[in-house]
Amino acid sequence: MASSLCGIISVSVSYPLDMIRVRMAYITPESGARAERVRVVARMIYQEQAHRFGLFNFFRGFPLSLVGIIPYAGVSFLTHEYLTSLARGRFAAVAAMPADAQQAQVHRRRRKKPELRAWAELTAGGLSGLFAQTASYPFELVRRRMQIAGAHSPSARVSAVQIARSVWEQAGVRGFFVGLTIGYVKIVPMFAVSFYTYEKLKALFDLD
Repeated sequence: MASSLCGIISVSVSYPLDMIRVRMAYITPESGARAERVRVVARMIYQEQAHRFGLFNFFRGFPLSLVGIIPYAGVSFLTHEYLTSLARGRFAAVAAMPADAQQAQVHRRRRKKPELRAWAELTAGGLSGLFAQTASYPFELVRRRMQIAGAHSPSARVSAVQIARSVWEQAGVRGFFVGLTIGYVKIVPMFAVSFYTYEKLKALFDLD
């Protein structure tokens, strides 16, 4: 619950910036023309007529992001905790640091959890990202399409249900996972390094 709440707060703060980023990536400049600047794209989004208040245009698909962040953040932390506890228990002989290396520091540390080898930490983090990305990807796909909908019809308000129905009619279940493998290329190493750094900082500051 705590991890999901943290994810909701972070998404709420950064969503307008993500909206601008997606639009900038979607808008392809003509040959020889300069790419649109952030200020120009932000003005374009603000002036769309889909909502009465222009600021609301920066939050197209935002409710869906709140729904999607629950499996994304929740699954990632839950999977990481499960895999690291498994590594410290059943597979401690190969995944945990040697006992003599930990004994050298025990006199000055209060941390009870044994440290894991680097490959074990990276593997647990990478698999956590893989499962989290898989669980939340259908929400992300629909949200992206809602974000770029304004580029096609600035005055139209497209709902998540409409887009989901369109995806289902065109490709069925597989349509909700188009591009997932590319997402793995980004998410798996990112989560591996993030959780590895997270665990090493906890060890550095002697936190369980």
